Amino acid sequence: MRFSYLEHIAQEILPTIEIIWEVSRAFHSDSDQYVADYYQSIRHLAEDLDELDGVEKLQGLTEQFFFNLSFSDAPEPIVGSQRILLDRVISYRTGLPMSLALLLQEAAAYAGLQLELVDFPGYPLLRFDYQQQSYFVDPINGDLLEGYQVQERFEDLTENVVDFGWDMFEAADQKTVLVRYLTELKHAFIHDRAFANALTTVHMLLTIHPDDPYEIRDRGYVLEELDCQQAAVDDYLYFVEQCPDDPSAQLLRLQLETWAAPQHILH
Repeated sequence: MRFSYLEHIAQEILPTIEIIWEVSRAFHSDSDQYVADYYQSIRHLAEDLDELDGVEKLQGLTEQFFFNLSFSDAPEPIVGSQRILLDRVISYRTGLPMSLALLLQEAAAYAGLQLELVDFPGYPLLRFDYQQQSYFVDPINGDLLEGYQVQERFEDLTENVVDFGWDMFEAADQKTVLVRYLTELKHAFIHDRAFANALTTVHMLLTIHPDDPYEIRDRGYVLEELDCQQAAVDDYLYFVEQCPDDPSAQLLRLQLETWAAPQHILH
């Protein structure tokens, strides 16, 4: 499988949102219908905010996004792909924080606001810089957080194991955003038991990180679920060789030994 739109993300040739629209198209033939509807909605939203500026405009944007457009956080503890793929998030108006952040970021761009996605522990935040101050938007509900609130949240999430530093809150690069997004999508497809789609997602991730042993291990698992045992063996062997000290390597060794043992047929 080849995904040309993922091959040069280190150079950030294409906008991140355009790449993620392509990801949706890879799974749904009707994706463009929902994308077009979304752009029509955010054009109207931008027109409504035209007279506002700065933080006031940002607050108006989040109010429109979460109340007028009715976007909300996914209610399930473990979500399926419909809460991640942007076309389905648009359709259901419900999604994971990463997906909501990407949609809100695009809505902001249409309103003339630049929001940067920050790879925050737990789930990403959106940063807005205005008049030498940074504000952070929670993509779950649109709450506007100031610096001290972000620091408190960071320390709670990391339990003070990691020292806080503002250099951690620079805008995430395109590769970081796409890997996080596709990893969430991969796990969702596996949860859905949509293994053919999970395999496609793993190949997308391997386009970004060729020869990554953990993605190859996950491909082996998906191939095993698709009854492609020999291909799964090759991937598991690669992982065990590359990551012999990983806790899952010992379990895979035992599994590979079981598969290699002669099968006795009882009559």
